[in-house]
Amino acid sequence: MLLSIKHFLVIVITFILTMISNDLNAQWTHYDTGNTILPGNDIKAIAFEGDSISWIGTDFGLVKIKGTVWTVYNTLNSGLPDNSIRCITVDTNNVKWIGTFLGGFTIFNDTTWLSFNSTNSPLPDDHVKDIQIQNNGTKWLATTGGLVSIDTANVWKIYSQFTSPLQSNNIARIYIVDSTSLKIVGTVNGGLSLLDSAGNIVTYTIANSGIADNSLYDIDVDLAGNYWMASPANGLVVKVQGFGWTNFSQSNSGIYSSSLTCLEFDDQARLWIGSIDSGLIMKNGLTFKAWNTNNSPLQDNYIECLQFAQDGKLWIGTQTNGLYIVDIGLLTGIEDHTAELQWEIFPNPVDDELVLYHSVKYEKEKLAIYDVTGKNVHQVNVNSSLTRINTANFAPGIYIVQLSFGENAYYKKIVKY
Repeated sequence: MLLSIKHFLVIVITFILTMISNDLNAQWTHYDTGNTILPGNDIKAIAFEGDSISWIGTDFGLVKIKGTVWTVYNTLNSGLPDNSIRCITVDTNNVKWIGTFLGGFTIFNDTTWLSFNSTNSPLPDDHVKDIQIQNNGTKWLATTGGLVSIDTANVWKIYSQFTSPLQSNNIARIYIVDSTSLKIVGTVNGGLSLLDSAGNIVTYTIANSGIADNSLYDIDVDLAGNYWMASPANGLVVKVQGFGWTNFSQSNSGIYSSSLTCLEFDDQARLWIGSIDSGLIMKNGLTFKAWNTNNSPLQDNYIECLQFAQDGKLWIGTQTNGLYIVDIGLLTGIEDHTAELQWEIFPNPVDDELVLYHSVKYEKEKLAIYDVTGKNVHQVNVNSSLTRINTANFAPGIYIVQLSFGENAYYKKIVKY
């Protein structure tokens, strides 16, 4: 009888483990040098050509995935100028613009390769980290020698710290706002620069603004127009439209790491973040969740790049363990916050003005502020997702902010100095 019970327990445990394994396999797909012809397990860049072709950049060559067919391009079998890929952008004609570590950049139209470097062109440096294409056809390149623009007439312009308000020649990332042609430029050790359509540049650093870090590795913009940036030392850095700065780090929030590499918003306004030491992180409203080597199939906590495919799946490039594809719709532990009121207030401590921002708007919302005695010192109806409150006449001290709708109420503590 004891033997049969033992056998029964083994069968049950095996069944449970199998179900867990199958569930994880349904969520995560893993490709590396062991199960594919990937030339290397360090995934530096991911891009998509339509909904059927994927491009993967590694330190050992470029990979094209079309269905089940994988093709590797390198300096020996193609016109690729350098095997160390740093960025891939596919333009509207399906031409690939590929930045490399030591070979400048190359243009590939599926037949020919056309390469540009610091020897045969005005390119200031051969390390090209990012290439973005403006809707007027102008190409913008992030290099370690400055910011480069190439217009449709093949006119090159170089922006550097010696010829412009840029505070660093080491450009990390470029984000282009199509509606205004604004270029949002993240640098290494030079803060954030905004380049408008007229060529004017405004630069924000720790010295002249409330920005939390001078190094910004990636940029995305939410539906409200706020800039979200991945910082390697101070977590999420946010420039709030029409106001100022806030940030989410381990010292002031529930984020799992302050060393971030990349980020992408999904179609539900959730922010997916790659970190150096804590794997994949998701910000959903005010809640953070992480998937790493301890609680998921990830075998490397260093995320190099993230990219959403047209089918909504998240492609993840790691530093040492290859490529992961995640069906985020099947991930367990993602809570639905759409029925809750998600809100943030900043700055805190506050001086002359408090800003309320929230992504979900309800009817008849009210904001009230109480001092420590329970006295209502301010009350206002909330009619938009961004509300400013003048606090210049508030006495220094601690206050409670209440945001309510119907019978629901939410509270935060602020300090007035």
